[in-house]
Amino acid sequence: MSCVQSAPPRPELAPFVRAYAQRTVERNDLSWTQSVPAQLEQVLNLEFGALPGIRHRERDISKEILIGGAQSGFSGTLHLVPRVDSFAVFFWPSGWSHLFNIPLTEITNHFHDATLIHGTEMRTLWNRMGEETAFARRVKIIEEFLLNRLSSAMPRSKITLAAEFLFMRHGSVSVPKLGRQGALSLRQFERLFRTNVGMSPKHFARIARFQSALDAKIANPARTWLDIAHSFGYYDQMHMVHDFGQLGRNTPSQVLTEMGDVRPPALVSSGISAPQRSQ
Repeated sequence: MSCVQSAPPRPELAPFVRAYAQRTVERNDLSWTQSVPAQLEQVLNLEFGALPGIRHRERDISKEILIGGAQSGFSGTLHLVPRVDSFAVFFWPSGWSHLFNIPLTEITNHFHDATLIHGTEMRTLWNRMGEETAFARRVKIIEEFLLNRLSSAMPRSKITLAAEFLFMRHGSVSVPKLGRQGALSLRQFERLFRTNVGMSPKHFARIARFQSALDAKIANPARTWLDIAHSFGYYDQMHMVHDFGQLGRNTPSQVLTEMGDVRPPALVSSGISAPQRSQ
């Protein structure tokens, strides 16, 4: 039977990391496929068993260590097979970039072989984690690795602070107001946001609202989609259905069914009380 474990980060890493998750698929399990809709987290994937089949933007990816950025549209599919043993770190939208001094746009809408970016330190991390099977031990190893990056973390710019604020507010922030807060005209703000983040602020806010609606339903399945639509500022339920069709390629209920456990419990719950960011 497939098992997914998840956990939040320690406080020192909470401004960068949203959650950790580990998936194990038993040798006698059947294969199955999950869809991966638009999302804003940066995600580090480490594979220690059979490689899952990742179909991203009509391209197949098979790597032991992948770093992926925000996805501005439907990302693709994840095909799970027996003996998969995966560990993932879900970062805030700019968390990985700030810890490793990698511009957001370098990985937005992409998955990269992390060893090509970070060399031997990433392979050493993979070897250490692969020697353990217990989730708690792997979390301890990855946190030691990430804590060593804190002293060299890149300071946040006005644009990444604005992106994080949009994310934490579930997209319900006036884009012109964000520009004025940074002493920028709307055109300047939109241009800088697209250059630094890899998508427009309006589209970023749209995905933030979409993700928040999804997570709200996962956290409380008894909530109606109509209630969720009203809570997250959709004009009406059909407006939400349209967004789900654009960003998840299906109706709200079907998106939820097809993605399965792609968004683990610790990731979903981290959106309820997002940590304060230091500048």
